[in-house]
Amino acid sequence: MKPLFKCELNYFPSLHLSQIYDGFEKLKKLGIIDLSVKTFTGNANIPILKVVIDNKYTVIYDTLDGFNWIKGSVQENLQYFKDHMNVDYYFKRSYNKQILDYKPNNCKVYPLGLNIGIQPEGKFKKGLIENSKDFIKNNYIISKFYKKTFFYSKDFEFFPIPHKNTKILFITRLWDPNSETLNHLKTERELINKNRVRCINVCKKEFGKQFTGGLQKDFFSIKYSNDLIMPSSLTNRESFLKTIREHNICISTSGLHNSIGWKFGEYVAASRAIISEPLIYKPSGNFENTKNYLTFNNEDELMNQTHFLLKNKELLSDMMNRNYKYYNDYMRPDKLVLNTLLQIYEND
Repeated sequence: MKPLFKCELNYFPSLHLSQIYDGFEKLKKLGIIDLSVKTFTGNANIPILKVVIDNKYTVIYDTLDGFNWIKGSVQENLQYFKDHMNVDYYFKRSYNKQILDYKPNNCKVYPLGLNIGIQPEGKFKKGLIENSKDFIKNNYIISKFYKKTFFYSKDFEFFPIPHKNTKILFITRLWDPNSETLNHLKTERELINKNRVRCINVCKKEFGKQFTGGLQKDFFSIKYSNDLIMPSSLTNRESFLKTIREHNICISTSGLHNSIGWKFGEYVAASRAIISEPLIYKPSGNFENTKNYLTFNNEDELMNQTHFLLKNKELLSDMMNRNYKYYNDYMRPDKLVLNTLLQIYEND
């Protein structure tokens, strides 16, 4: 079969972009695309990937947490986007309609989808491992609990099978406000930390042994709330992916820059039922509140929604099945990238 698309990719190692790299590599193996790769000097902290499609369209894949291309306010960032991102197609992980008011002329902007950090296949694998050495060195208190550094997409996937005894999961991390220089970002981290600790405490009190939850161990979390630190047997990456599969209900809170965190994507990949703070950004495809997840705005609503799912086994099972379908239609790396290429084709 003749490849449907010719893709020229500017590659630089980035865990944030690993799902995209993996998708392109799998489409190449399937014969759907002709892929060429140029090594590009990029910044792993600014995961913005440029790809040229059919020698005609310049496309950007953006997996940033939010509207945070530069250090500044949301308004300053949106203006930066308008002034500097003049491409044909822009696929944004953290997408909402606000960005459309600032899109450059002749640029089409679409949601990219939910993100997970995986080990890409093929030629992209070595670069990611080499790039991760500094991360591991600088985060050894976390990384020493990893039996493996990264996992393939198949390691995140699971079937929508509810366990007979429903358990609830919320293992999360905290963010050090002092690692930021801008006041509004310091405040954001402080609010995230307080909210996550409150959610853990109310769930522990309400659900007891039915609830598995606490904090991932790092220097800041030890100082902030040492009594909630989880054992490494649950927080190392290999164990955590297994733990997700053992819980029917998984809880998620907003991340940095109001992002939908990677944990949320991991829940979807494992076909779990999800209770989350409202999503500020829109995933790609048909992903709906009350069908793929339930929302909460405070601790009382979190308790109410959790009890609601515990009592409604049919809804819980239906949500798990919907997330299984969504993952395979929109989020699996090859389908995520293919959907963007088809979007370009439909507009051609």
